Amino acid sequence: MQSPNGVWRKILSIEQSRNVVINLMDLDNWPQWNSTAQRILSEERGQLKEGSRFDLHRLERQQLIEEMWEVTKIRIGNDPEFTEVRFNWLGQTSNGKKSGNALKSLSLEITILSQEEGGIEIAAWWQTSKWSKIFSKKVANSAKQIAKQWLNDLAENAIIKMKPIAQKLHEEE
Repeated sequence: MQSPNGVWRKILSIEQSRNVVINLMDLDNWPQWNSTAQRILSEERGQLKEGSRFDLHRLERQQLIEEMWEVTKIRIGNDPEFTEVRFNWLGQTSNGKKSGNALKSLSLEITILSQEEGGIEIAAWWQTSKWSKIFSKKVANSAKQIAKQWLNDLAENAIIKMKPIAQKLHEEE
């Protein structure tokens, strides 16, 4: 694979990194840490695995925006302790109509290193559509913003142990 278009990192403690792994790998926890995932639609719940597909839903200017994603690679190691997950963007719809066509492809590879001086790294690869050349900087900025938002959300919101949503809802009743 070619060099990424961008790479961003945040240093975390070992415990925070381990919590990020737990929260990233459990799709049920995503609405608690991912600020752009007000709801998630997926055929499967719980642990992500290669081939998992899901849609992140949010409201933006009173329109339903759906981003479709697929997990294409998961690697886990113990020495050093790391988790690596690659997500491929499958497209976007706005109120059920295809949108975001200027972005031809986007892959995010999230690596969490759970050791001293470890933390999160997100590498992003993207391509713009041929017809969008005049907007290529704006489209590239959108891809960067997605990667940076995921990094910030993970580093700020996913560093704590989270209760499963079903448990939280039960406790609120």
